[in-house]
Amino acid sequence: MKSNSKTKIFLNIGLLAIFVGVIIYVMDNSLSDIFAQLMETSWLVLLLVIILGVVYQFVEGRSIKEIAGHFQKDFTTKDGFFTSCYVAFYRVISFGTGTLLSEIYFYKKKGLAVSQGIGVTALHMIMYKLAVIFWAILGLIFQFSLFYERSPKMIPFILAGVILTFLIILSLLVLSSSINLQILLITWANKFFKRKGLRDWVDKCNLQIYSLRETVQTIIKDRSAILRIFGWNVVKLLFWYVIPYVVLVENHPNIDFLLVFSFTSFAVILSGVFPTPAGIGPFEFVYLLLFKPLVGTVDAVSSLLLYRFGSFVLPFLIGFIFVVVEKRREIQSELHAVRKEKRETLEDE
Repeated sequence: MKSNSKTKIFLNIGLLAIFVGVIIYVMDNSLSDIFAQLMETSWLVLLLVIILGVVYQFVEGRSIKEIAGHFQKDFTTKDGFFTSCYVAFYRVISFGTGTLLSEIYFYKKKGLAVSQGIGVTALHMIMYKLAVIFWAILGLIFQFSLFYERSPKMIPFILAGVILTFLIILSLLVLSSSINLQILLITWANKFFKRKGLRDWVDKCNLQIYSLRETVQTIIKDRSAILRIFGWNVVKLLFWYVIPYVVLVENHPNIDFLLVFSFTSFAVILSGVFPTPAGIGPFEFVYLLLFKPLVGTVDAVSSLLLYRFGSFVLPFLIGFIFVVVEKRREIQSELHAVRKEKRETLEDE
């Protein structure tokens, strides 16, 4: 037991050291431009960006609570807030590969079963993408004439983005709620997997998929809950989409709010379908493609960097603080266990 506690202490300290190393690497290579831009930004604009970014996380926390609260009544908006920041942290240090796993793991720590965590994660993603579609279609409707005049070739891409995002949503719903698909997969697995170990694994997966479907169906059947979750996701995007306007209006007082808002929503939905040059992220490429003709290269890049700070770096920093506090608590708990064992050993002697 004593050896086990010491091992956990060294593992937690090792993980913290790895986290710090990765963060230094990311800060130096990927986020240096963003922090350089912060130094050149007025304190008022920076404060507004931080407020919008933090409010987004609270609204996101509420939307997560609406889903996870169906299965864990003690799950709060605060838990949802830290879920989002926790995932943002692991998205950065794992370079995107640990995003979904970190969210499922957080729900598991809050008392949800793995299948429930997967179900909550799937619905969370579905509702986010539905909100993205909602704002993109609304922006296209209200800005169609202006957009047709300035960038008519972009309209098919926006429509393609909407269609592909909808297909992703449909695929997620089918995978997480279709009993026919589950039967098909199990029939196929039983046909090709003959070894007992593999069959047991298939049976275990079957139970998890069944639980996942039950999780998704539990929420989908509650129409009022679906509307609330969708509503919170629509509202949360408001706070991110407003950031470019807050940044740009200082140097461009006559810039149209709805146009900037719509361009931001188009950049989000196009980033998933637009082919981009090597070394440039899809969102960054589309964002600059839309905003450079509107405000010039310098201001477009500045607004992009501050948008990335509010939507990407800020939740990552909050998540980092949360993880450090969590690891510190775990290390203190293990140190307390080691000291207690040592005292008990001395008393026995």
